Amino acid sequence: MVNKGNIRLIDIAGKLNITVNTASKALRGKPGVSDETRKAVKKLAEELGYVPNSLAKGLQSGQTFTVAIIFDVLINPYFMIMADKIHQKLKTLGYDTMIFAGEDGKLEINTLKTLLSRRVDGIITFLEPSDDVNSILYNTRIPTVLIGRKNINLNISTISTDDYKGSYEVGKLFITNGAKNIGYIGIPEDIECSKRRLSGLMQSMIDHGVAYNDANFRFMKTPQIADELNELIKNKVDAIFIFNDMLLLEAYIILKDQGIKVPDDIMLAGFDNIQEELPNPLKITTVASDKTKIIETAVNLLFNHINNKEVYEYQHVEFDVELIVGETTKSLISS
Repeated sequence: MVNKGNIRLIDIAGKLNITVNTASKALRGKPGVSDETRKAVKKLAEELGYVPNSLAKGLQSGQTFTVAIIFDVLINPYFMIMADKIHQKLKTLGYDTMIFAGEDGKLEINTLKTLLSRRVDGIITFLEPSDDVNSILYNTRIPTVLIGRKNINLNISTISTDDYKGSYEVGKLFITNGAKNIGYIGIPEDIECSKRRLSGLMQSMIDHGVAYNDANFRFMKTPQIADELNELIKNKVDAIFIFNDMLLLEAYIILKDQGIKVPDDIMLAGFDNIQEELPNPLKITTVASDKTKIIETAVNLLFNHINNKEVYEYQHVEFDVELIVGETTKSLISS
């Protein structure tokens, strides 16, 4: 009799009179196994207390088969959507994920120390590394991919969206629909993509002959949008481009509470198109990108680095964007 806690795959296969390969496929959800056999294998494995010996495999290879995902605002639905897509993709490759929360929009040394103590095999981060962290990543060759930033001076591979184009199209839409006094609310100014989204908006205003007021371009100093939004209300803006959809929805509630109508009084546009995965009663105007393709590319880049540590070539990939017009912008075109 096999002792519980010392169960091997060959024991399960022998009890069901199937091959070890078939038992392995059944447990890993691979094709080529009937539903009946798959259910029988999983049922017996659970009864016997079988646990795949991934730890022993990791100790032999020096791998933990774990990838760290890093972002800072845990309540932002965009990060949850992207983290789930990463998790689902890595799961098909036999890898687990661990989520780490950074601070102040940067991947700092304390966060890096924590995740390195867990011996992760690679990092997918939505936070730009600080200078100290960038040096460590370069010296240690820890496989790392940064999503959402376009800093070519970093020693890691990066993936970004065409933020400039997206914000330019938002500005064009605002102006086409009659906006004359346009504002912007971004996350802190030292975050690269926050400045890039403003630059596209400004260029759109210049190209379409609409004057801009620097006082209408605000960068958040706290996690809440209210302070910057209230300044724009005082400045009597008629349209606001907001850094992401979560902040747009927060702004919408504040405006509604103050009796300000969206889009009649102030038009709003955001970024990320989170409504694609999380339907919302309010269809917002936003900038969309192909999230699934972005994650597939990020994971492929990461595994290229994991499997080729001696030849570590950094890459940058930029994805196109699309403007999604919703109910938070008005149209001057009558039907």
